[in-house]
Amino acid sequence: MRQSTQTLPIYQYSHLTVEQQNAIISNGILSGEIATFDGKLLRDFEHRVADLTGRAHALAVDSGSSALRLALRGLGIGHGHEVIIPEVSWVSVGAAADILGATVRVAPVTDTLTPTWDQIAPLITTTTRAVIIAHLRGRPAPGTGDIARHLKERNIALIEDCAQAWGVYVEGRPAGGWGTLATFSTQTFKLIASGEGGAIVGDDADTMALMRAVGCDTREPSPHAMWRWTARMTKLAAGVAIPQLDFLHSLVSNLRELQQQVMEALATQPALTLVPDQTTAIGNGSHVGMRLRSAATAEQLFGALVRGGYRAWWPGPGALHTASTWPVQAAHSLTDLGRYLDVQIPWLPPSEHQGWAAELAAHIGHSLEEAR
Repeated sequence: MRQSTQTLPIYQYSHLTVEQQNAIISNGILSGEIATFDGKLLRDFEHRVADLTGRAHALAVDSGSSALRLALRGLGIGHGHEVIIPEVSWVSVGAAADILGATVRVAPVTDTLTPTWDQIAPLITTTTRAVIIAHLRGRPAPGTGDIARHLKERNIALIEDCAQAWGVYVEGRPAGGWGTLATFSTQTFKLIASGEGGAIVGDDADTMALMRAVGCDTREPSPHAMWRWTARMTKLAAGVAIPQLDFLHSLVSNLRELQQQVMEALATQPALTLVPDQTTAIGNGSHVGMRLRSAATAEQLFGALVRGGYRAWWPGPGALHTASTWPVQAAHSLTDLGRYLDVQIPWLPPSEHQGWAAELAAHIGHSLEEAR
């Protein structure tokens, strides 16, 4: 890849706040904060996440997978219940329900990689207790508000999987603001990255207290005798995440600016269609999605992008993000997931956005010509 920018593109966004992270962690070690049973770093992290999502409470946990399992446990889901999940998410989403003894049903997704109410409604039965939707690739799931309203009428819980949705707004609310509960991840490849970690947000104090008692704090009283486990976020992870949360607004603004320039540059490519089909910035700006004419073309472009030094994602065979690799699949698929591909947007100084967008578009155009 010809390097037209003076600044090396930063894909690991956590690198942008390394100095602030080091200061917090160093102070925590020197003060003994990191080694205490109950320090302020976890509370500070939880307060920031609750404020960010507009929810009353947040709970810091050790991974996005633990967040999903605790959320389902907090809602009382187990044997005899059904949980609906989307055809594209992550393999641990269904595992969280299966571990608790619930039956997993898979809703087919549209070209946006998410299901709408039309795909979810036929799967609902008298034993459905929760529906999980995922805001994928830094974009809001279309129709989230409609899904939330239908589920509320039926007294079925909605869980928003926001692992990839830090800084995303969904129909006027922050991601995580529609569900009964919502879960987040701070795994290495997320917009907020602490190596491993996660969070649950919600408004019901009793539900949040139950989840805290079951998985995070044995000092929290429980309504009855129950088995508990440890899924608490480490103070080190919280200290790493806090500066990133403080920087999130600036990061998203930068990414969305470059994302829009990339979308505008790619809109003239006849061999692809943007997902969604628009040229205005969307979500947190971290990715630009597209559909190619065939899965073979998408695979070839994916390889060309990686060889060119770009970061891209293609849900091809064996991808654990898709139901094709899970024990349960959708009854039928509505879209060829193999035709989808997206490119990650790096952080760059605004003065270098135009050049990078043009270079990427040229690389994609040349690669598609070779693939013909």
